[in-house]
Amino acid sequence: MGKKSNTFIAKKFEKECEINEKEAKEGIHDLIIILDHLKGNFNMGKIIRTCETFSIKEVHIVGTKFFDPTIAKGALKRVKIYWYDDINSSLERIRNLKYSLIAFDSKADKFLGQVELPKKSAFLFGHEEFGPLCVRENIITSDDYLGLKIKQFGLTESLNVSVAASIAMYEYIRLHAIDS
Repeated sequence: MGKKSNTFIAKKFEKECEINEKEAKEGIHDLIIILDHLKGNFNMGKIIRTCETFSIKEVHIVGTKFFDPTIAKGALKRVKIYWYDDINSSLERIRNLKYSLIAFDSKADKFLGQVELPKKSAFLFGHEEFGPLCVRENIITSDDYLGLKIKQFGLTESLNVSVAASIAMYEYIRLHAIDS
């Protein structure tokens, strides 16, 4: 991608973030999505677009400073987003709001669908290759969260993070959907 394209995308990102700060509203469902140090590639936009589709309360973006907003198809302007440099500020908000933290990790012992998802849930998704940074670096321990993974039947070790987030959000909405 050329310099001109990068400048256009950066300006678009900046403008959509400004609109987000002024106009975005919380979604109707009591689910928070935390994206912990994801790569700033197309997965970010896809997840935000899915959050808008399912009317998720809010999204916390931890450690990622930039991504191409084009993939979000305008959802970046509508989904309530909080930006954090580190996970502790996000976790403080989660605790203050009395949400249950659920970390999606391919190394977890329990599967999505095996446990009751609390109405006030915060789903944590991490880096596409390494999982949540806060789990890897023991910033949070298994006493702080419930670890879940998505049951798979093929040989591939893990799902793409945007696919995993979509499946998890769908399961939450299936269980707790608000008729509107």
